[in-house]
Amino acid sequence: MTTLSGGAAQPRGILAPRSVAVIGASEDLTKFGGRIYKNLVHHRFSGAIYPINPKREQLLGIRCYPSIADTPTPPDMAVMAVPRDAVKDAVEACGAAGTRAAIVITAKFSDAGPEGAELERQVVAAANRHNMRIIGPNCLGIISPANDLVLCASPALFVDEMPKGDIGLVSQSGALMATIFDKAMARGLGFSHCFSIGNQADMDMCDFVDYLIEDERTRVICSYIEGIRDPARFIEAARRAHAAGKPWLAVKAGRTAFGAAAAFSHTASLAGSYQAFEAACRDCGVLTMDDPDAMVLLAASLARFPQARPKRVAIVTTSGGGGAVTADRLTDHGIALAQFSAETASELSEIYPANVAGSNPVDLGSAKQGGSLVVGASTLKPIITDTGSDLILSAITTAPDVELLCRRFDEATVAARDEGHVKPHIIVLQQGQSADAARSFLRSQKIIYTDSLDDAIRATEAWGRLADTKPATAPARPAAMEPVSLPEGLSGSVGEAEAKAFLGENGVPVNRGQIVGTAEQASEAAALLDGPFVVKVVSPDIVHKSDVGGVVLGLETPDDVARAVTRMGASIAQKLPDARIEGFLVQEMRTGKVELLVGARNDPQFGPMIIVGAGGVLVELLRDVAVAMAPVCEKKARSMIESLQIAKLMQGFRGSAELDIDAAAQAVSRISWIVSDIGPRFCELDVNPLLVAEAGKGCVAVDARILLDDN
Repeated sequence: MTTLSGGAAQPRGILAPRSVAVIGASEDLTKFGGRIYKNLVHHRFSGAIYPINPKREQLLGIRCYPSIADTPTPPDMAVMAVPRDAVKDAVEACGAAGTRAAIVITAKFSDAGPEGAELERQVVAAANRHNMRIIGPNCLGIISPANDLVLCASPALFVDEMPKGDIGLVSQSGALMATIFDKAMARGLGFSHCFSIGNQADMDMCDFVDYLIEDERTRVICSYIEGIRDPARFIEAARRAHAAGKPWLAVKAGRTAFGAAAAFSHTASLAGSYQAFEAACRDCGVLTMDDPDAMVLLAASLARFPQARPKRVAIVTTSGGGGAVTADRLTDHGIALAQFSAETASELSEIYPANVAGSNPVDLGSAKQGGSLVVGASTLKPIITDTGSDLILSAITTAPDVELLCRRFDEATVAARDEGHVKPHIIVLQQGQSADAARSFLRSQKIIYTDSLDDAIRATEAWGRLADTKPATAPARPAAMEPVSLPEGLSGSVGEAEAKAFLGENGVPVNRGQIVGTAEQASEAAALLDGPFVVKVVSPDIVHKSDVGGVVLGLETPDDVARAVTRMGASIAQKLPDARIEGFLVQEMRTGKVELLVGARNDPQFGPMIIVGAGGVLVELLRDVAVAMAPVCEKKARSMIESLQIAKLMQGFRGSAELDIDAAAQAVSRISWIVSDIGPRFCELDVNPLLVAEAGKGCVAVDARILLDDN
């Protein structure tokens, strides 16, 4: 990516142009230029508008100009909706005229292969020569309700009024940005600014996030991400957003191989490892989500209730079935149901029969008398003031006069607020058009609601994670651990013996062993070690040793070891006659109660990542892993281990002995520092398994491999 410096325009200046040129303007709404021009005029841009179209004298009553050179004054901003091969010349013309920034709608640049990528570089170079900024290409433009500025090609903007709000959105997908904006408008939700950034050839996501951090009208930042161009800047922006008290929510493509491929074909963005992205976000304070609609619902809730960090949910519903389904769904997502305080339960007992009073969910239809319309307000107010709950989720199924019920909810909310009590409340209208009047009322009062129970639950689950989503402090290096450097001769694919020797020299507990070539040497090596013993074949051609008889465990004596080597050599020669046998590894056999995988990968975007999970054969079966940016301190390593499903087995499950989690955490931390110290040559490391013994008896790495980049 080529970036500009000096006096080049930044988002703040881009969002306040005195004049805008639309290159490729028309009245044809099937064309990008037609829709952009209509939106700019329709939303009453207060500055000068210069439609550029040599074939027309006027468009929508405004004089046209053959070229940028013919406009009365140089436009501050240009929007380009012209064929790809005309973009470079348009940029040159704008730059020569003094235009400071351009939005390039046109696609088929780096998103379409090497030829397009080269043309994109030429476009940015042309802009660079004139100290001009580029948004896009392959974008849909920007929407800035806060500035009454619409430079966007979406027909979703063909509306009379746009609600203004306090959510900022940065999206690599223009169509998705417009869809998010459109659906939010339908629920009465507004944005401060929305930026479609496309290929990020020049201005990237962080340019606009930086602006939103400083913008007084923005309280929450949302983003749709396909790839990170500058990971270090992304992390720094996230820390700044957190320091400014502005939650940053992100949905990223590429959680699956299909999603990653689609992202690359869309904006030429390398998705990278989603697990690495998620770990980086956890460590820098960005809250990841998997659905744009749920993201906007949460953003609206956070803008309204910035201090709330709900963990316990109270359910209010109009039917027992609806309440049961909602309770199940919340529980499936790990969300705790609230237990009402004794005071709240007492108040509710005056409204509901003894067998349900004070229970959660609260079914309005089960009231002693009056039904949901009568008891809506009297039920909601004590729940708002309740100390045992943090958030109310009202799951409304088909019922008489839902609009009136929503009015009762609003009355209770206002009454509680007047007494100093506020609590987040998400209303879910699960009906069809029978609830349209209720929707209209909620929009008119700017009350947060959704039609999707799934969105409400996803938003609630993510909100519960927000309290723990904050920038991590710099980890402390383990005591007495010196910086690690690679020994001479270690290169390429490093086998078990060398890998473990290297780890052992740097404080990771390993079992002793020696590589031998013959049965006699194997017996001599075993005599110097503590039994029992294990023998493994050493071969670059055999990955899964146990599948071909390349591992023998539980050997008691040196003679047993010698015989095992003889049998192993003969067996492998028969099964894999072409396999290269470099020797046999004789080791002390160690046992543990639990096997962990400790791995590390050098992510192309975020650098070394440390991975902890269930080891041995369970690694592929359970896929139970925790990932973090390396290095990590022992406290962080312990929290990673304790987040695993297998951690229950390490914590005294069903009366079993507790295991040495402290020792395992120390090993994980040391490995994370080792891979961080190695630097750019590091590619991968696997310790599988790390055997964890009972508390106080430590852990030991019994198998390891390292992959280094020799280039």
